[in-house]
Amino acid sequence: MIRQGLNENQVLESRQKFGENILPTKENNSWFIILLSQFKSPLIYILVATAIISLILKEYINAGLMALVVTFNLLMGFFQEYNAQKTLIALRNLLKPEAIVIRNGINKKIEAKDIVVGDLVVLGPGDKIPADGELIEDVNFLVKEAILTGEEEAVLKSSIGKNNLVFMGTVVIYGRGIMKVTKIGIQTEIGKIGQSLAEIKEEKTPLQIKLEKFATRLVYLIIVICSIIFLVGILRHQNILQMLKMSVILAVAAIPEGLPVAIMVILSLGMKKVLKRKGLVKKLLAMETLGVTSVICTDKTGTLTEGVMKVVKTDFMDQEKALLGLTLANNQRSNLETAIWDYIRKKHFNPQDIFNSMARTFEEPFDNEKKYMLSINQINGNETASIIGAPEIILQMCDIEPDKKQDILEKISHWAEEGLKVLGVISKNQGDLKDKNNFTWLGLIGIQDPIRKGVKEAINVAREAGIKIKIVTGDYRKTAEKVARSLGFNIAEKNIMEGNTLEIISEDELKEKIDDIIIFSRVTPRQKLKIVKVLQEKGEVVAMTGDGINDATALKKADIGIAVNNATDVAKEAADLILLNNNFKTIIAACKEGRLIFSNIKKVVAYVLSNSFAEIVLIFGAILMGLPTPLTIIQILWAHLICDGPPDIVLGFETRNKALHEEDPKTLRKEEILDKPIIALIILISLTVGLSSLFIFTHFLKQTDQINLARTITFATVATVDLIYIFAFKDLKNSLFRTKNLFDNKRLIWAVIYGLLLLLIAIYVPALNKILETVPLKPFYWLIVIGVALITVFWVELIKYIRNGRNSNNQMPVENNN
Repeated sequence: MIRQGLNENQVLESRQKFGENILPTKENNSWFIILLSQFKSPLIYILVATAIISLILKEYINAGLMALVVTFNLLMGFFQEYNAQKTLIALRNLLKPEAIVIRNGINKKIEAKDIVVGDLVVLGPGDKIPADGELIEDVNFLVKEAILTGEEEAVLKSSIGKNNLVFMGTVVIYGRGIMKVTKIGIQTEIGKIGQSLAEIKEEKTPLQIKLEKFATRLVYLIIVICSIIFLVGILRHQNILQMLKMSVILAVAAIPEGLPVAIMVILSLGMKKVLKRKGLVKKLLAMETLGVTSVICTDKTGTLTEGVMKVVKTDFMDQEKALLGLTLANNQRSNLETAIWDYIRKKHFNPQDIFNSMARTFEEPFDNEKKYMLSINQINGNETASIIGAPEIILQMCDIEPDKKQDILEKISHWAEEGLKVLGVISKNQGDLKDKNNFTWLGLIGIQDPIRKGVKEAINVAREAGIKIKIVTGDYRKTAEKVARSLGFNIAEKNIMEGNTLEIISEDELKEKIDDIIIFSRVTPRQKLKIVKVLQEKGEVVAMTGDGINDATALKKADIGIAVNNATDVAKEAADLILLNNNFKTIIAACKEGRLIFSNIKKVVAYVLSNSFAEIVLIFGAILMGLPTPLTIIQILWAHLICDGPPDIVLGFETRNKALHEEDPKTLRKEEILDKPIIALIILISLTVGLSSLFIFTHFLKQTDQINLARTITFATVATVDLIYIFAFKDLKNSLFRTKNLFDNKRLIWAVIYGLLLLLIAIYVPALNKILETVPLKPFYWLIVIGVALITVFWVELIKYIRNGRNSNNQMPVENNN
């Protein structure tokens, strides 16, 4: 039966009457709700409390400044979250589901939102049904309706009888069908219950949880220190209000006001960078896990190769029958089927007319388990069975002499060695057409799929990063081997395992061999899951690519599931990362970005805490010695936000760290945000800067008896030192004097210049002298400030040296048999 579908005029009429095929989505949070959510940070609670206490103490300027700090943090957090929400909406728009409809008698791929009532939609395995409708044609059509019924068991649908209705959002598990759309959008069953299938739910990631715990512990630490100071003062019979004021000053010094904003910026920047490289990260968790990925199990077709297929060789016993078989067993659903369809057209054999004239009465769809497709078609009362599939498999279904069979097998092997994807075609028109025997061999077809540009270089980068690459493909062994060698892999017998061996081998045996295996060929989706499980049991962090409905389980099981852009909806839902360009290079770019994000966050946290804890040491020491506070609240805030604020953020904009990309992923996985060397570094810097500043303050206070002069020198020291040693923090694992990218972060250079300029303004502009209680300094005093900065840089470099020496003694060579 010829299916014409709607014409363009009918489509327009239907759209005007029923609208677009879209579901009502959950409303995004209003700007007011987003703003209120910014108050949830424990650091904000402390800032608000200090502002209130300042008001009680009638320190109106300080209270006003604290209010400005709170406002600044709230607005920065608000704009970051608001922009993140807009980015999420943009990401949803990138995930546009598509469907194949029949219009004017031609199969046409369109966006699901453009489907109208009356459309004929062609459905196959892995498709998410795009609207409600009724089946008008079906072959072994199984649908999973768990999203509506909660039942996991698939339901057999039929165009004959009552069980012919299919519903939006349900998933085709098996078979093929054509549905006529009866309801779209909000009129569908799922639309009525108001579910938003397009929504991507963001969850808190391990990194975010760690940072929240860190912030909470920091608040507790601040409360404890302030309480101790307050109690010490009371025991010394000092004025309660004065001690309360001291506690407020100490709390302000301890709070790293710029840290939440800096981390938010780093994470947002990382996701946007990966998106620019055509990688859609659905969750921040994927960014973190990509950074420690140790094994990438990648498909060959479309990921390592271009996926732009072209028939370049054929060997037909009977060309007319072969072309007929290739037409009838073709659903035009994949790049491969489209390439074959285009080839048939070039042979002056109109495939669409033939396809339409021969009604399909039975079908066994192609799947990666059996690796062939069977189609039975009828014309003028006669039926013909056609099979396309893996030639070495369907060859066994044919009556053919042993010598000829051997010749065909040799030809298959030879073509595969040339890197071609090889398919066979067979047919029969007598006997039991569903029986897989007594078929006639019609010939071979060879399809070329060139290797993607830049993939070889990307694989070399992965090797340098300690990431193992395993090619997991359903393709013929020789074809995969040719591609692997072209990509620079040294392939021996121990480096290849075929699906039939993988099926019978135990997981324990596989665990012993898997490190050596580079190519898994003729693999089924079920076997992909076995590969993932074994690798994970060996302690690997596994990324697995996939595109089919049956790949979803392996994608979900993998630490990082990666779906190509033309994957089924089910595979995309199971994945953490979607390759919008289907390119392997994007995976490596995402891994590098994941490493860089974690490294930058560690640097920013260590840098900001070093600055805050140095001030704690300074003020705590002065209080214990019974001295006036070395810094005022306004000086602390000027140093934290005005001078240090921009550098805090742009330190996280580091874009290159070659040594980082060469580290063993297993080592990176064990790293904490604050590991022992970083904690030691924070303590050393805090003590060095804090005690040096305390000594400077004490010395000049006694020598000159000028509190503002002593405070100004101390203020200059605290604010200048961190603007100098920040360059040592660019790379916490390699010496400042050996790095080649010291000045490549232009934003950081300008941020430091900005900070120093604002510091000089605070000290030398008369109007600010009155507000900040500073006095102009003579050049001599700056020599002291620079001296403290150089000592601090020395400590940072010493910690790096000790750490590198220890790592070089303990370092084990990275195993990578790829």
